[in-house]
Amino acid sequence: MSDIEHRLMASGSDDIIGEFPCTQTQLRCWFLDRLNPGNPALNVAVRWEIRGNFRTESIEEAFRQIIQRHEILRTRFVETDGQPTQQVVRGVEFRMPVIDLRHVPEDQREARIQSISRETAAAPFDLGQPGLFRVTLLMVENRRGFILITAHQSCFDGWSIRVLGREVGEFAAAMDAKRAPHLPELALQYGDFALWQDEYRNSYGFEAEKTYWREQLRDAPYFEIRPDRPRGRVKTSRGEILSAVLPLEFGERIEAAARAHHVSLFSYGAAVISAALHHYSGEREVLFGTQIAGREDVDLESLIGVFINNLVLRFDIGEELSFADHLSRVSATVGAALNHQKMPFNNLVELINPVRDPSRNPLVSVNFNQQKAFLEDTRYGEFELISAPSQSPGVIYDLNFIMIGRPTGWRMSVEYNTDLFDEATARELLDLWQKAYAFALDDPKAKIGAMAGPVRAGTLPKEAQPKPASRLEALLLAHPDVADVAVRRDGPAGRPHAFVAPTAGLMLPLETLPAQLDAYLAERLPEEELPAAISVLLSLPRRADGAVELPAMPPPTANVPAQVAAGSPAPPADRQAELGRIWARVLDVPRVNADDDFFALGGHSLLALRMFSGVREAFGIQPDLALLFREPTLSGFASAIFGTQPAPVAEPAEEPETPSPVTVEWETTTYRQGSGDCAVYTLNHPFLYYRMAKSLPGHASVINLHMFNARIDEVTEGFSLEKIAGDAVDAMQLGDTPKTVALVGLCVNGILAAEMTRQLRARGHDVSFVALIDSWAPGYVRSQPALTRWRWNTEKRAKRLVYFTGKLLRGRMSLITYLKEFSLSLKLVERFAPARAMNEEEETTEAVTQYLVRAARRYSPRALSGETVLFFRSQATHRRARRLLFGWRGFVPDESPVFDLSGWHEDSLSDRGVDKLSSVLGERLELGGSADRRS
Repeated sequence: MSDIEHRLMASGSDDIIGEFPCTQTQLRCWFLDRLNPGNPALNVAVRWEIRGNFRTESIEEAFRQIIQRHEILRTRFVETDGQPTQQVVRGVEFRMPVIDLRHVPEDQREARIQSISRETAAAPFDLGQPGLFRVTLLMVENRRGFILITAHQSCFDGWSIRVLGREVGEFAAAMDAKRAPHLPELALQYGDFALWQDEYRNSYGFEAEKTYWREQLRDAPYFEIRPDRPRGRVKTSRGEILSAVLPLEFGERIEAAARAHHVSLFSYGAAVISAALHHYSGEREVLFGTQIAGREDVDLESLIGVFINNLVLRFDIGEELSFADHLSRVSATVGAALNHQKMPFNNLVELINPVRDPSRNPLVSVNFNQQKAFLEDTRYGEFELISAPSQSPGVIYDLNFIMIGRPTGWRMSVEYNTDLFDEATARELLDLWQKAYAFALDDPKAKIGAMAGPVRAGTLPKEAQPKPASRLEALLLAHPDVADVAVRRDGPAGRPHAFVAPTAGLMLPLETLPAQLDAYLAERLPEEELPAAISVLLSLPRRADGAVELPAMPPPTANVPAQVAAGSPAPPADRQAELGRIWARVLDVPRVNADDDFFALGGHSLLALRMFSGVREAFGIQPDLALLFREPTLSGFASAIFGTQPAPVAEPAEEPETPSPVTVEWETTTYRQGSGDCAVYTLNHPFLYYRMAKSLPGHASVINLHMFNARIDEVTEGFSLEKIAGDAVDAMQLGDTPKTVALVGLCVNGILAAEMTRQLRARGHDVSFVALIDSWAPGYVRSQPALTRWRWNTEKRAKRLVYFTGKLLRGRMSLITYLKEFSLSLKLVERFAPARAMNEEEETTEAVTQYLVRAARRYSPRALSGETVLFFRSQATHRRARRLLFGWRGFVPDESPVFDLSGWHEDSLSDRGVDKLSSVLGERLELGGSADRRS
């Protein structure tokens, strides 16, 4: 749908003036709201002080004008088939309540202001209703008041505070002065940004973002500060804030220090807080989240909306580092993250696909932000607006470290989840944070390991802290029903005995917990690592220093598996089978087995909502997202939503025969059967590779995969390149035993070979190398400016003419063959000498090539970080391809070699070109695929 169509669609109602896809941040807000409807942690609370001669009517009307100016403030969210979209309505009713506190005694007034602020900040929003925005005015004196603003995070962010403040002031001042406001027309609306982001996520640039973040967060630990109390089964949002106002000279000192080290003020702050968290937790790797404005285009700066994005920063902190060295590393990490800031956090979670835990945030539990106050203290006409500290309506993170700079100085705050941490711990962290700044400012050359601050009360130094002794202990600690764990091994060869303390408020009978934990561990550990027994204690005995007193544990007895009560039904086979079909459809997989995990199959929050929509339509049940986190397997989820106990799943009833799925028909031609285990597969162009096959080492089999007899029609036309590649891999008939293979592809077949490589590795096979001949990364050339594309095409046409004219003049090709090399002259041959035009083989090759080209245009490349990728450049390709790695840089190892071949494209697979190709591939087969650069 075009932008104009988005703006004019009416959906059957005159009130709806536009419908747009949700941005990724909005999708995350939608998901979190579904997880906990009305979640106050998703509210953005703002408080301004207003002083001078102001009229409440002008302030209220100013907000009305702003709501009319910004479509996002007239937006609601609707769900269709589990997919939320945002709808803009023509208008919304807006009223600004005015609460008069001038009669309240002065000594009670501040408490009353705080009480009202908390109440308005925490009131929930219904995302299905337009106008997720409310304002209250508190009059405390005749010429002084407070404006309390609460907006939902799906339509508002920190930068929006600045936009809103400027426009409220200008509109109100203009009305008081009876003049027109000095505000330019908005070039864009939030819906335009949503459409752009939707397009960007299918672009070449987005794939490069994926590659960076996949590598940056590979094998990252989940960093958290151990809470004072056990986590509940699901995440909560109750929280408080502790703050300290720092003197003016503190701001001057940190700005001077940042300049001296040539880093940004944010990087300096990130270095300080990461060092403090390292010291406090004893962990070498520290990860936390942070937020960026996300408004890279100047036209976005004047919009209200949620453009903010969450980045994950990962730091490796050694005790031997000086603070200055650590700061340098932090600055580099922050800079790289900012260069890849277009990856929405929602998509980052999908990409990394961490283990889901309903009691924790994905990827990060700690957040850090440092910024100047969004609202500038400014006079508008007869009044001024002043930034004031706001209330915390609810917390998203376990801990959130916030530094806000105002004209009066910096304010340092620790926001903490009160269900996890005591106030004393938050004060301890606030104190440590301030001391970490003092440490960094006083002696930046000091070793981080020399930092003195408080050690957390009630915990031990790192060396003595009890750590998970094994995978067993770590897995048990991760279970939502377990609050504490100890593992004892009796004798050097004895199997471990586990002791667990349950979480507070556990609903299931304690006697059933060991059997449930046994089943949970059996899915995750090899048999030799399973415990001999699991005992449940209300609390674990500990010594005065906090360590578990293992000798005091009662001797455990072997667990007796809990029996399912007679008559307790298993999920009906037909209902579970139907649920499995819904999962398969949503996840785009052929089949889902009873023990398959929704998230392991590629599921994420948005797909979960789509699955719930299917469940609601099929069974009339509205599942709970937290339930899917707890029971992510098909059988477990089925048991939970159908209200039954887990039990062996019966085979589904025999279903009527369905036609076999349509596939791309690939055929194989064996050039040569080798004496060894490795096989080289060439893709299409079977006659071109025949000479190469004879030149490769004798231990390698050489086989051609081609689709000359494949059906290309309206059914197969819609197949993705992934589907075509998957059918090709199936045609290789490698079986379940891991095999060693190599792949070779020319032009678009090289792209196909790259995708096949990824799928082969996913099936457990070893790809010795993949050779790509004249294969540009899909989308790369189209991503270049129009002038660049024109220049490249002109160069290529000129070179093509020179190359083939030379062959003609030297007598190495006939005139009719020469004419068939150019589009215009080929059409003349087809018209005046049709019998001399393309033969059947050439027509088939061209049809197959164009079919694959169309599929490749819809394909987004994936990283091949672990494979040996060999590039070959014929004379048809400019030398710049060597430097650019054919546009694959970021998707393949930077050291991937590029070899030159004589000949133009297909010609490079004859004469000298094929000799060079055979030599390189033969050498790689002898070396097992090593990719040292030689050309």
